[in-house]
Amino acid sequence: MLQIDHIYEFLNQEVFKDFNVWSLPGGVVKDGPISFHDIKVSPGSSFDNKFKIFFYDQEPLLPNLTKKYIDYFKFPDGWGVEEVYQAVLRNDPGIPAGVVAPDYETHLLNLADPVRVYKEHHILVTSEKSQTVNSYLEKYNMKGLYYFFHGFAALDWFRGHYMLNYSNPVNKEYKYDFVSFNRIITGDRAYRKTFVNKLKLNDLLNKGAVSYGVTDDPVTGERLVIDQEQLPGSASADIPKVDALWHIVTETVFYYPKLHLTEKIFKPIVSKQPFMLIGAPGNLEYLRKYGFKTFDGIIDESYDTIQDDDARIDAVVAQMKWYCNLSQEEKSRVIERLAPIVEYNFQHFYGKFKEIITDELLENTKTLFKEIDYDDSQIDYATLRKLLTS
Repeated sequence: MLQIDHIYEFLNQEVFKDFNVWSLPGGVVKDGPISFHDIKVSPGSSFDNKFKIFFYDQEPLLPNLTKKYIDYFKFPDGWGVEEVYQAVLRNDPGIPAGVVAPDYETHLLNLADPVRVYKEHHILVTSEKSQTVNSYLEKYNMKGLYYFFHGFAALDWFRGHYMLNYSNPVNKEYKYDFVSFNRIITGDRAYRKTFVNKLKLNDLLNKGAVSYGVTDDPVTGERLVIDQEQLPGSASADIPKVDALWHIVTETVFYYPKLHLTEKIFKPIVSKQPFMLIGAPGNLEYLRKYGFKTFDGIIDESYDTIQDDDARIDAVVAQMKWYCNLSQEEKSRVIERLAPIVEYNFQHFYGKFKEIITDELLENTKTLFKEIDYDDSQIDYATLRKLLTS
């Protein structure tokens, strides 16, 4: 099975070996000015590569962060061949780390065929579907490649949870009605403050286990101790064990109109928990398109269609309040209805899901190569599929 830490190395070696491959160190973007120390370039990259590809596939594309990276990526768009050659020889600060200066014979070839100096095509790889992506592709004259990076990451990070949870029953009584992890509550995750405050106002905090990034209520200023067991914030591959039924997922993207899910949505699935999703509109439907089932008919999932941010949170809290106020007998009947869906999602994640996202990656890559007129006859797609789904 592919380890997610090696995914760019693998794709560079097996699929994009004729490409200059860029990625973000650790997959993380940074605030403030950046340099090429903040971008990872594939070893041995040179201006002999005709195509240039940037894997901006772990973080959502956000206006205040993304543009500066794409501006760097587009270098040396608009530069003359001689200017680029001389800049590399001088080791100018604007040259990407890891770029190798061509020898003079190669330089002459580049002069004869200027397209070899990255004129086009530039390719942006993302793990979201949004108008933001489309706008960047159009504005910067780039081609796009989409795949579900976070699906591959979750399959790697959570592979051991099958053995831990395969025999766990869903039909039982739980200590908590729900659990929700809210480690980061600033910037684009600030909506979690609103969510936790609504839990308090609806007297739901004593019904669940909630982690939260501060100890003071952001609205009233009162001391707010949410959970007595001091649950740690959930990060990346960590899934703290909590005896709770519903998992309330507070996703990375909430304010922006994007289809973008991370490993967070898969934590309840591999833990055999039903879930409610607090994210951007349409992301429950987005998840269903990968073969997963959700819980409409047992709860009201119309919250997934609500555009107003506060109203969307209110709709999720209303479903939580409905369940928490049921009698134990009523809860048991609900759990009985939830159980087959929870079991299906668990088996689907460790079964067909890997094939679905692998086929999507390979088919999207084939389409991209046709668009840029790249000869991919040397790529053994059947073997790649076998490797990625093993």
